[in-house]
Amino acid sequence: MKWLLATVFLCSILSPCCGQFRNPYFQAPTWKEDPAFFLEPNNFTIEKEMLDRSLWLRVGYGKSFYEFCGIAFGLEGLAWSRLETLSQFRFPVQTVDYFFGAYGVWKDSYAIWRLRISHISSHLVDGSDSISGGSSSKYSREFVELMREVPLDTGPFGDKLGFSWTLGLRAYFHQVTKIEPWVAVPATLRWRFADLSGVEYQDEDPRYSILKPISVFVSSGDGPVWPSIACGIRAERIALGLAALGMQLEYFYGASWAGTDAGAKVSQLKLQLDVRDF
Repeated sequence: MKWLLATVFLCSILSPCCGQFRNPYFQAPTWKEDPAFFLEPNNFTIEKEMLDRSLWLRVGYGKSFYEFCGIAFGLEGLAWSRLETLSQFRFPVQTVDYFFGAYGVWKDSYAIWRLRISHISSHLVDGSDSISGGSSSKYSREFVELMREVPLDTGPFGDKLGFSWTLGLRAYFHQVTKIEPWVAVPATLRWRFADLSGVEYQDEDPRYSILKPISVFVSSGDGPVWPSIACGIRAERIALGLAALGMQLEYFYGASWAGTDAGAKVSQLKLQLDVRDF
């Protein structure tokens, strides 16, 4: 993590002719975040497990801050907590996990690429008698990840239907407690098969488009602990240039999202509400 941030900083000093901080005239590549993946920032999510009392909250944000020779560098962070739903509107927090890192995004003629280096730490909270002090989580881990994404060509008004997919390779180079394989292969396939909006716009300006797409997806490596598999259906209301409001029904099988569960397998049916791309 330190050497990557140092490299970005040195590039900003030594290469003023090529690097630039958020030049509005430079069209930096943008990673199209897929809701079928878990470790994606820029979302506020509430998710209810339909078969038990667990409620999940996820909050994250990421943004590029520096461009260098066609590569957009940025920082990202994400936190997710498992809460128990009790009577009298009580939600004791059971676990909390933190994810943060740095990334670089670039594109070629067909796809968008992302390389990132990241850290995850997992913690027990609210009344747990097994919490131990120290400078690091018992379940912290670090990895590097390379992803290739072929996004859907949605057209000038975002209303086209079709397929998009993402495939990557993740390598863990450090785990305090080994709860994951050293190599993971996150992948997803998404099919946008309908749009209920009719795509209303003014003066043929796509900035005024309001979209209501419906899609189905299947993903491998969806959770922060690999391997896992998820599939579901998703409906969205997208105001181009603003944010996307989504509802998602998903079946998930794999290791628990909470790192403190040490990779315990779970089978879950979940209903999710989220705001993304803000």
